[in-house]
Formats: sequence, structure tokens, C-alpha cells
Amino acid sequence: MESAWAQAISQPGDVAAYCRTVEALCEQEMAGKALTLAGEMVEALAAAGRVDDARALAVAVVGNKAHNDKLAQRLYELILKQDSGQAWFERIRDMARLTENNVNAQSLIDYENYRQFTEGHVLFHRGGWGEGLVKEFRPETDEVVIDFVKGRAREMPLQAAIESLSPLAPDDLRAMQILQMDQLQHMMEHDPTRLIQLAARLFRGKITSTKLKEVLCPSVVPTKKWAGYWKRAKAAAAHDPWLQVEGTATRPVYTLRKKPISLSDEASREMKYAANLAESIEICRSYLGRTHDAAARDTILGMAQTVIEASLSRSGTETGAPDAAELLEGILLLGSHGRTTSVTPAEELRVLLTENGELHPERLNRLTIPESREHAVTLLPEALGEGWAETCAQALPLFPADVVEGVVQRIVDAGKAHLMVGLWDTVAPYPRRHPMMTYLMGCLYADGHFDGLEGAPDRWAVGRVLLHLVRTLTMDRKGDAMKGRLLTRLVSLMTGRREFLARILQDISKEDCANYFGITERGGPDFPQEIGNTILRTVANRFPELTAKPDKPFWELEFNYVTAEGLARRREEYRVLVEEKIPANSKAIGLAASHGDISENSEWDAAMEEQRNLTSRATTMDEELALARLIEDQHVPDETVAPGTRVTFTNLTENREQTVRLLGPWDVTTDDVLNYKAPLGQAMLGMKPGQVARLEIGGKFHELRIDNVEKVI
Repeated sequence: MESAWAQAISQPGDVAAYCRTVEALCEQEMAGKALTLAGEMVEALAAAGRVDDARALAVAVVGNKAHNDKLAQRLYELILKQDSGQAWFERIRDMARLTENNVNAQSLIDYENYRQFTEGHVLFHRGGWGEGLVKEFRPETDEVVIDFVKGRAREMPLQAAIESLSPLAPDDLRAMQILQMDQLQHMMEHDPTRLIQLAARLFRGKITSTKLKEVLCPSVVPTKKWAGYWKRAKAAAAHDPWLQVEGTATRPVYTLRKKPISLSDEASREMKYAANLAESIEICRSYLGRTHDAAARDTILGMAQTVIEASLSRSGTETGAPDAAELLEGILLLGSHGRTTSVTPAEELRVLLTENGELHPERLNRLTIPESREHAVTLLPEALGEGWAETCAQALPLFPADVVEGVVQRIVDAGKAHLMVGLWDTVAPYPRRHPMMTYLMGCLYADGHFDGLEGAPDRWAVGRVLLHLVRTLTMDRKGDAMKGRLLTRLVSLMTGRREFLARILQDISKEDCANYFGITERGGPDFPQEIGNTILRTVANRFPELTAKPDKPFWELEFNYVTAEGLARRREEYRVLVEEKIPANSKAIGLAASHGDISENSEWDAAMEEQRNLTSRATTMDEELALARLIEDQHVPDETVAPGTRVTFTNLTENREQTVRLLGPWDVTTDDVLNYKAPLGQAMLGMKPGQVARLEIGGKFHELRIDNVEKVI
């Protein structure tokens, strides 16, 4: 460091690096060394005409209490050289009690603090106004004029500004957004992690990815450029020695370190304090995923191999020895990076899965990541030796659902699919308990692997079980992504290129077809339409009697039956709402907004509430009109209570006769018109003279005898 510093004296570089060096030396209780080096650099910077930088370094030394009288006096000279001609100089110097006879650390620091309330500096208002740029300092009236980003320029007494505002350092992100936006734009393109560091400082050195986006987008990074910036920033942050990355890959959390540290050093430190082998492997995997440097990757793998070999040497011989799954996970990780261990993966897999000559495939769940479980499946023949296919076929229902398909495929590839035919009787009665195995058995049957085998089920039985599985998955898939994906694959099996369902339905019996149709009906509205339509076509072509239903009267259909006069009335109401009331409301909202602050604007609140009511009403009316049908266009049966009839009835409970016209919901304009959708109208619909309807009104039952029915339309 001393050598590099000596070289920099002849051609000084970034003063921020020198300030950080001074701070680091002082933290290590090397203030004397910091003073010596800084004194030389201050003079070198001043000689190079970089008075601002010389002053900044001197202030850093004084701020870290590493100065002496000579450096303090030199800083005072730099202050005089730069500031003595300013209108505010005498006022700020008096406030700091800084004179030729009183040059000390406190007066110098106070002067630098007060100077930040002069023109060109950025202040932060803690009470909610946010950042503001000092536009004018008025020594004659002791006032400052501050132009706040979130509002207009404000005049403030100097003392009030000092008490309520905080100066922002030049490298504070908020100050840079006002004074150095071009530099921030350069960082966005060429130094993306620097923006993360600046943003993290605003939150005491720790920031989430969500908060990071709120801070930077769109104020620094335009919205349309965010995706590209974020991709580059995440990749670069993984190698930034100043940033510690936590959280997940999609939602990282960044912590600003006090001291830089390399990824390999960081990994070494974390692995040193890992609680067990599993944690060490996870740390290794995480850091390998974050580095693209070959040397760092090799160092991390070396540390992992040392830990894993040490664990293998004591496996099963000591209390607290690592689990076979942990060891296998580590061996597989090293193998994926081209490293071998004293125990092969297949040997460790055999230790994991077998005990007393029995196979325990459920133990694959102890492997923590999918890639490890999938890799383990490929090792089954080597791990279990001759007869592996027979052993695995017998234990298939015990394999984890996410790997059982790979096991089945390896058995098929070995030409031993016939070993699995006996599993049908195990899984078919319980499709909900064995969804993946039921699906896989269906695939094996559809692909002809069970053709001609003794004990193979008939295709109608297979189809019935698969339909039950479809119905089960349709009901259970919400909140379960795995079941949703399996349902998609199952639908593809039955209706896709294999056309398995169509082949089953070719010569299906009426009884089986009725069974299939019943399953789809019970499946509800979410039952896959492709399957339902395929079965419906078979029913329509071969067994139409299965879907034959009596015709419904028109008033039981999902329409709004109304007279032409009532429909015209409703359409006019809709026109007035859409063409007059809603536009008028929009004008009212604009007028209310023009009055200024809407937080306490009752006119704005009322107009917005009316807007919600009007738009909701318009949506409802639009849906109702779409379902409108004219009573005049319907066949109204003779002597039957229906929309478009005049009905005379007697309330036998109250011994009272009444006559009403039964019309649509928009026809009720006089007392003698009854909406056919009203409870009284619904109770009488379909009745003929002499029949009695029962209706509950106010907790009391009434008997209504139909006396006469005649058409009025």
C-alpha cells in the first residue's frame, strides 16, 4: 500500500480511494501513518490544481481525528483560497468560530457542515419534503432558498434549516440524482453494482430487490431499460467484493460490507462455521453458482472436496457421522464438476437405498435438490446390480413422484416393461393415492407395452380409471402446481396424438359409455373440455338416448323475457347512463381535481364514488340487455301461467282474489303488472286453472288457487 501510495503521489488518482484508505488506517489504530500519507497527498493534489480534492482528503483526515496542527492549518488555507470571496463566507466562519487564532478540528468540521447550507449543496428534509437544492444563501437576512424536488422553492431562516434539514454527501444517491445524473447513467451502463451500493446506503447498508427497484426505477433507470440493467446487475453483484448477496435467486437481498471480501474467501469463512455436511454442500453449491472465475471455482471445489473426503473417512463409524444422503449429494456435486472421490456415487447410493437386503426408494427424498434425485435414478442399475429392474418394478409405488417416471423409463429402455403389468391392480383402485403411477400405467398401456400380457386390464377399465384420475386432479389441482402439470399431461395422453380415448370409445358398450359420461358430468364445469367433447360425440353418434332430456319451458332458460315496450324503456335508461350521466361525472371529476389538493376534497370523493356506482351500473345493465328476449317472440302455451298472460288467482289463506299481468322485469310500471321473476310469479309459473301453488311470505305459507289464465300478448 505504501508503495502504491508513493507512486500515486506523482500522478494522483481518485480521491475517494484515498479517503477510504485513511478511514481504514484509522480503524486499525494507525492514525499516525494515515496523517503522514494524507499530508503528502494533500500537497500533491493541491500542486496539481485539484484544490477540491485536496480539501476533501484533508477533511477526511480531520474527521477521523488523525490530524495535527500543520494539517489543520493547511486545511484552513485551502478554505480561505476557495471560499473567502463568497458572500456567505464571513457568516459561515462566524457560526463555526473559525478564525486564524482558532483553527482546530471542531471549528473546521463545523465550518464544513455549515458550508453545506450554501448554494449548490443538496439538503434532505426529514419531515417529508425530501431532497432540495440550495439555490440562494442570503447572509444579510440569515435566510436560504431551497428548491425541493417534491415541491416549489421555499425561503427558510438559516437556523431553522440547520435544525430541520440534513446535508447530503456528494456521493449520496439522492444528491447525485440532482447534481450528477450523467454519472448515474454511466454507472447504469458500465458499473451496475455501484448503483446497488448507493441504494443500499439509504437503508443502513441492506436492501431487497423490490426496494432497489422502487429506488432506481424510473428515477435513475428508465422502465424500458430495467430488465437489461437488472440482469447485468445481478450477475455482477455475485462477484462484487463489497456486496454480500443473500435471499433467493429471484429475490436477492444485498448487504453492503464494511470491508471487501472475495467470493472464495467468503465461501471459506462460511464453510468453516457450517453446522454440518449438508450446510457445507449447500454453501459450496451457492458460491459455485455465483462465480464465473475459474480460479475461484477451483478453490471452492477444493474446499468442498476436503470436507467431503473427511466425512467419508468417518461415515458410519462415529457419533454424528454424516447421513448417506448428505454424502451422496456432495459426491454428485463434485462429480458434476469433473471431480472424483474415494467412494463412487453408485456405491454411496446403494448404502442410502438398501438395508438388510431390502430396497427403500423413499429415501431418495432425503436428497435436497431435484438434479441429485434425477442423477441418482440413472445410477440405479450400477448401484443395485443384476436384477435391478425386477427390484425396482416391485417397489415402484414407493418411489418419490418426481423420479418414478425416470425409473419407469429406464425399465422400459431395458426391455422389461412387462415386469410392471402386475402393478395395475395395486394402483388402479386408488388413483388419488397414486396419481403419477396411474398416469404412467396408462402411458404404458397406450404405447402397447402390455399388449397380450397375462393379467393386463382391458382398455375400457383403463379408460375408466384414467377418467377418475382426471376428475380427481381437476378438483385437487388448485394450489398444487405438480397436479396441474400432471392433469395437462393426462389430457394430452387421452386426446393428443396417441388418441387413446378415441381408440377406447370405438367399440365401447352402452353401459361403459354411460359410466364414462357420468364421470364427466360429475366432473363439473372445470372438467377438461377436450375429454368431455370426445365422449359427448360418441354419445351423440351411438347412444343419443343417454343425453335425452325433456324440453324446458322458455321461462326457465337463462334469459330476461320482456315486452318490446319494456325493452325500449330499458335501452333508453342505458343510453342516458352511458351517453349523459357518465360523461357528466367525468367532467365533475376533472373540475374537482382542478381545485388542488384532493386529500381533503369532498367534491373529489363524491365524484369518484359516483363514478364507481355508475360504471358498475352500466356493466350490469349491459349484461342484462345481452340476455334480453321479447315475450312476443315466444310460444305462450294455452291456459298456462307464463310471461305474457293475465292471471286471476285466489289467496285461499286470506280469502282474497287478485288479477295481475305477468310480464318482464322492465315492464312493471303499474300496480297490476307482476315481474315473472318475482317470488309470487315464480310460484305460479306453469300452473293451470284449478291448481294450487304454495308460497311462503314473511314466515307464513299462503295457498294460491289459479282461477283463470288468458294471453295478453
